Amino acid sequence: MYLFSALPILQDGKVQGVVYVTRSTNPVRAAMYRLRTTLIWILACALAVTVVLSLFLAGTISRPLTHLTRVAERIAAGDWSGGLKLERRDEIGQLARAFDRMERKLDERARYVAQLAADISHEFKSPLAGIRGAAGLLADGAADDPEARGRFLDNILADADRLDRLVTRLLELSRVEADPAPSGVLDYEAVVREAAGRRLGPAEVEIAYRASRTQVRGGRAHLASVIRNLVDNAQQHAAPGSKIEVRVSDGPDGALRTSVHNDGAPIKEANLGRLWDRFFTTRAEQGGTGLGLPIVKAVVEAHGGTVSVSSSRDESTTFRFDLPA
Repeated sequence: MYLFSALPILQDGKVQGVVYVTRSTNPVRAAMYRLRTTLIWILACALAVTVVLSLFLAGTISRPLTHLTRVAERIAAGDWSGGLKLERRDEIGQLARAFDRMERKLDERARYVAQLAADISHEFKSPLAGIRGAAGLLADGAADDPEARGRFLDNILADADRLDRLVTRLLELSRVEADPAPSGVLDYEAVVREAAGRRLGPAEVEIAYRASRTQVRGGRAHLASVIRNLVDNAQQHAAPGSKIEVRVSDGPDGALRTSVHNDGAPIKEANLGRLWDRFFTTRAEQGGTGLGLPIVKAVVEAHGGTVSVSSSRDESTTFRFDLPA
């Protein structure tokens, strides 16, 4: 292949001659061939690097994510065993550890719901059995005896009242657990005085606010429920003629400590560790549901605080909880 170029030689507008040049294209074609070879080598190297990177990414990203997907599907199917167990410090490792924590939380929640359902079934079984038994006796002819009829109707009403109290407490506990997060800054002194000052009972309630700060971050309704439950609990166990003291003071590490103290029969050592358990009560016959103190614990822990109780042999009991700074 050749290149040809012809140019006229003009003088006074007339063609005096022609310059005719011919050149071979072999040098250009040789340069193009050399460039093509170089490009082929570059393409081969790029393909090799792409394959290596693909294998590397498959081992470091794709496979862990595939494993994560399988574990998620297994959990969705109800299998809580095992976990990711990826000992890595990169973003994939962080994701795996976060997923493991989520799995543990879901497992704990599932166990909690199962245990709660079992506890509710157990607590509801006794009053329902009492109502069923009394109704059956009335249907079998006990209604003809006015004394027996009145006694059985009283039993039915008492069991129905206990069921009503249990349902009310369970609804309160469910609301606390469904929305436990603090919602804003509030005047804690006003909450304490309002919630404790309105509690009626055989013992007088005395409020002493000696803390250096009055504002906390939390839910007003939830914290008021904590105060009410603790004061009501103290009213149930206070000695006749005694006072219930509600004290707010500065706690350790800048915490706000609230104490509810009453004089009365001390709590048995065996029962101290069970007071915060759901449905544990020593006053079931007097209407106790065993849910007031668990509600207190759930609210305080949702606010980042801690609960405690002490009972001495000098017939005094103090429930306290700390809210963080």
